[in-house]
Amino acid sequence: MAHSNGPSEETLPLFNLKAVVRETGVSAPTLRMWERRYGLPRPQRTPSGRRLYSRRDIETVRWLTQRLSEGMTIGQAVALWQELEARGQDPLRVPAPSRPAPSPTGANLAGLRQAWLAAVLAFDELTADSVVNQAFALYPPETVCLEVLLQGLQEIGDLWYTGKATVSQEHFASNVAVRRLEALIQAAPPPSRPGRFLVLAPPLERHSFNLRLLTFFLRRRGWDVVYLGANVPLERLAETLQALRPHWVITAAQYLATVAGLMDLAELARAEGIPLGYGGRAFNQVPALRHHIPGYFLGEHLDEVPQRLEQWTAEGPPLLRVEPVPGLYREALGIFRLREIAIWGTVWLRLMEEGTAPDWFLEFGQEFGLHIQATLATGEMAVMDTYLSWLRGLRGERAVPKGWLPHFLSAYADALDRWMGSSAAFLAEYLRNRAQEQME
Repeated sequence: MAHSNGPSEETLPLFNLKAVVRETGVSAPTLRMWERRYGLPRPQRTPSGRRLYSRRDIETVRWLTQRLSEGMTIGQAVALWQELEARGQDPLRVPAPSRPAPSPTGANLAGLRQAWLAAVLAFDELTADSVVNQAFALYPPETVCLEVLLQGLQEIGDLWYTGKATVSQEHFASNVAVRRLEALIQAAPPPSRPGRFLVLAPPLERHSFNLRLLTFFLRRRGWDVVYLGANVPLERLAETLQALRPHWVITAAQYLATVAGLMDLAELARAEGIPLGYGGRAFNQVPALRHHIPGYFLGEHLDEVPQRLEQWTAEGPPLLRVEPVPGLYREALGIFRLREIAIWGTVWLRLMEEGTAPDWFLEFGQEFGLHIQATLATGEMAVMDTYLSWLRGLRGERAVPKGWLPHFLSAYADALDRWMGSSAAFLAEYLRNRAQEQME
């Protein structure tokens, strides 16, 4: 839809030239030149001739600067804007046309990311910071955070999974990346839009870099964001929601083990009448989970989320359709949470007596139980299928010993029979079937 001059919050002329310079980083002479030569942005004038810009004008300037960072000239960027409008499309509501091109110096994003990876894997913080500083000099901060820091952390996670990186290296890299991101968040401009987002990770979700990064993106766009951090307990969270009354609650589950906690958070937000937006790797691994969360899936790519939230905040979110979880699963979840300690204790004693419990067995038991809860909370057995497949491919110090997993699954199924009886018969049968498949 083409730009409208209707009296919406998005088009109200509220900001002077100084405010636009502060929010976008584009100088006042450049802004005046763009307006005079290309007709963008499109501020209104006071009777005295002073320019007043709308929120949409600010987003237009950001859109133009993003195209410049991708290698376009200002004339090409304006031509693209006009072409999209001629098609009846709103340039601010369609996906960005391209990613930044490599810089002429050869320091492209892939090369910068590999240099950063090499530095953090060698515990060389000074070099890692130097690489990021070079990236910031060449690319917008959002691009650096996505393509160097976030994707770099994902690659380190893959290295750990295949046994090519240690937990220490992964933690060091995460801390270096978080420190740089926190500095960017602190330097973001003060809120200039009405409304507030509450951003938090669900219980036991300790990987919060994506949510921190989204906090930065939203603050850069002028939103008021309250960030609570990782592993937020739900006890008394209702009081926080009542005190803040955010327009949205935003959360994410990077691991399947924390989906049950996200489900509980979504139910709490719905009870308080606050829409919840969610995402994360767990919902990319098992897309069927999205059908059961009483909230709005924000998409598979983090850079798409701010625009989607802005659109839903302005126009209202789409109709929410949630498939109910079968009663059999919900009943089993309640009983499992009450008796999990007894179930796990039975498995642990059996494997200890047999001498087949690895050193990391107790931690593994907690992780396995969380995946059981995620399965029962959502009614999706695909959660366990994905988790068991992940276990089979795991290498390094946490790799499951060859031939051990089928034995463990059988022992767990027996413990479910003992402590949950017929209420978990379907789950015990599933585990026995998977044990048999892995022995064949």
